[in-house]
Amino acid sequence: TVIDQLSIFQVELIANAGYPVQEIRAITRDGCILTMHRIPFGRNEVPSTAPRPSVLLQHGLLATSADWVLNLPEQSLGFQMADAGFDVYLGNVRGNVYSRGHANETVDKREYWRFSFDEMAQFDLEAMVDKALSISGTSHLHYVGYSQGTMMMFARLAIDKDFGKKIKKFFALAPVGAVAHAKGPIVTIGKEWLPEIELFIKLLGEEEFLPTSFIQQFLTRAACGATSLTNPLCANILFALVGPNTNQMNKTRLAAYLSHTPAGTSTQNILHWAQMTRTGRTEMYDYGSESANLRYYGMTTPPQYDLSKVSVPTYLFHSPADLLADPDDVQYLLKTLPRGTVAENVELRDFNHIDFVYGLRAATEIYEKIIREIKDHEKNVVR
Repeated sequence: TVIDQLSIFQVELIANAGYPVQEIRAITRDGCILTMHRIPFGRNEVPSTAPRPSVLLQHGLLATSADWVLNLPEQSLGFQMADAGFDVYLGNVRGNVYSRGHANETVDKREYWRFSFDEMAQFDLEAMVDKALSISGTSHLHYVGYSQGTMMMFARLAIDKDFGKKIKKFFALAPVGAVAHAKGPIVTIGKEWLPEIELFIKLLGEEEFLPTSFIQQFLTRAACGATSLTNPLCANILFALVGPNTNQMNKTRLAAYLSHTPAGTSTQNILHWAQMTRTGRTEMYDYGSESANLRYYGMTTPPQYDLSKVSVPTYLFHSPADLLADPDDVQYLLKTLPRGTVAENVELRDFNHIDFVYGLRAATEIYEKIIREIKDHEKNVVR
């Protein structure tokens, strides 16, 4: 199947770069089976049982763990962290091509696809963190989230203070703790289509949003293949979604990026993001009526995520060129997070939304800082 072949490809992608790799299963409390990828040490290291810092890297919307290893080793955070001496775990949330198993259900059932990032925060994040801690034998880890991966952690920490005890530091790349001022297609869905929610669901279905298929990969190769690496169509597909061309894109990698995206999520998750662009609030999924919300939440409106309850040391990396993590929304985060929680606030020049994972300057301007921060922290830890 497509899923099996992509899963093999992800393992081979890491192994072919010269790194050790393990495929791990984590089962959530509600029965979803998630696939994680582990890089236990660097490519030039001898395996060792000595303790090493554990790091969980969490991808964004419609993406997979491949985001962290698609560039050359010196440009990819997953590889850079392994070479720095860390035990690296790459997460995959429910609904993407690596995490579609369920203990009780099959993926073609409508029930499976009734989720949004609420469930990712409540169930997936917990399962992946606990699995990484169980394997590494440690009680807490460092977390790097990108885009939706930041919202998952913000949401969980807002409703579960105890969960924060498992997280040493939270590095938020292109943070989207709010999307009131975001721009792009998701906003069009929220502001133009959302009032016609029944039509929206009828058009897109209640299950998977933008299914990944060989057709998608074929079209990607047609637009971005070896004979057309500089084809403007290829780059424009990306830049229309994420922000202006900042000249950080390795054009020879465009086909690889697009063949891994979109990697699957639910229509409900897309609706949830669209709802928040419309309301301007950071809140749980709105089931569309007071009676439905009352049934799910015991109240007529969705509960809001109170980000003032986040207490884990948080490092924000953002840029004015990012259409989705808008500067005004980042300012909201800075005002809402408790005083002292934001350990560092880094504003970067000319980073669009995907430059945080694919950009050529990301290694020197983001990844090196994160690695240095973790190393400095670990030096001061009494073992």
